[in-house]
Amino acid sequence: MGSFRDHLTSTVEALFKGDWADTVVYNGSEIRAIIRKGRTATDGTGFGSDGSSTEGTLRIRLSDVDPCEGDEVLEADGKVWSVVREISRSMTTALLEIRTDRSFL
Repeated sequence: MGSFRDHLTSTVEALFKGDWADTVVYNGSEIRAIIRKGRTATDGTGFGSDGSSTEGTLRIRLSDVDPCEGDEVLEADGKVWSVVREISRSMTTALLEIRTDRSFL
């Protein structure tokens, strides 16, 4: 029987290979990541469209890239996102807050 760390690593690998993850470009490197889009940029008048997401989270594997404090850029679904901050970190992954400018939508 393997260690807890081995079990956690294999679970994370399966998660990132499955339907939950998408291929994105993170600071020029193509990686698999899990994107969850947050609030939407809905028109304040109520007469606009449903809007597009301007905030979200990104879960990455630390074996793919180690986020640093800097100008990290993510390209996904034809949009350019900026990494705002690291929300949390486990032994194998990091959860990042991301935002995009409405002009990119």
